[in-house]
Amino acid sequence: MNFLFEQFQIALQSESWPERGRRMRLAAWYGVLAATAFVWANALVNVFSFPRLPLGLDWPYTLATWAWLSLALGFAGLIAGWFTEEYQGVVGGGIILTVLLAIVFLFQMQDAPTVQSVLMALPLIGVGMAAAGALRWTARRHVHISLQPSGWLRRKQLAQHLLLIVCIGLFAGILGRLDWPAEQALTNLDTYLREAPSNPQVRMYLPIRQVPSLTEHFGVEYRFYVRRSALAAGSLDLTVRFSDGFVMQCVLPVGNTNFFTDCWEAD
Repeated sequence: MNFLFEQFQIALQSESWPERGRRMRLAAWYGVLAATAFVWANALVNVFSFPRLPLGLDWPYTLATWAWLSLALGFAGLIAGWFTEEYQGVVGGGIILTVLLAIVFLFQMQDAPTVQSVLMALPLIGVGMAAAGALRWTARRHVHISLQPSGWLRRKQLAQHLLLIVCIGLFAGILGRLDWPAEQALTNLDTYLREAPSNPQVRMYLPIRQVPSLTEHFGVEYRFYVRRSALAAGSLDLTVRFSDGFVMQCVLPVGNTNFFTDCWEAD
């Protein structure tokens, strides 16, 4: 304990609080900026990429994801920026971010075994450290730009720096775009639901046995709310919300001859 306390004291005395605090604030702010760009790009990319599909934006889920990821990256930025030494900031911020992301994994995978959840969270260690290192770089680069003697040059480089961070977040979010098999699975489901009122033959492809009340809502407008399944590999977690208030949730396999593995009526 004495050794840890001495190391903490040395870290506190290694630089001034204004210098340390500025780096912490900048790293946290850039973390929130990157999280914002990532979450909204990820949420909107499919809605705009597939206009023929009745895809909707899941506002509660998107806002919740935006809130926790902004907090996670912001807090990781604070920790990463607190340390004077580069490697300490990368390791410290990376560990904090990994723990926060692992907690989210555990909550999202409540039905999965704990060991499975932990194993899936292990690769996040490398991701967390890379993110912490990137956050420290954004703060260090911002400070370097602020020292430029020319006001015009400072504004130009700062705008480029901000644009780079936003573009990185947008690019990472766009990678969440549905691939062709997922698009085909949703297109098939949309076709079956629209043809079901006039074509009884397509009803065999719909989960009527699992959700018998689905037949009462044929012909009603609906929206798909989709995200990658956290429990079933190669599947989508699908929520179908009908305009009359009926809600059906399904696990939709992608590229599988068995169209549905599980469906139920939701509240």
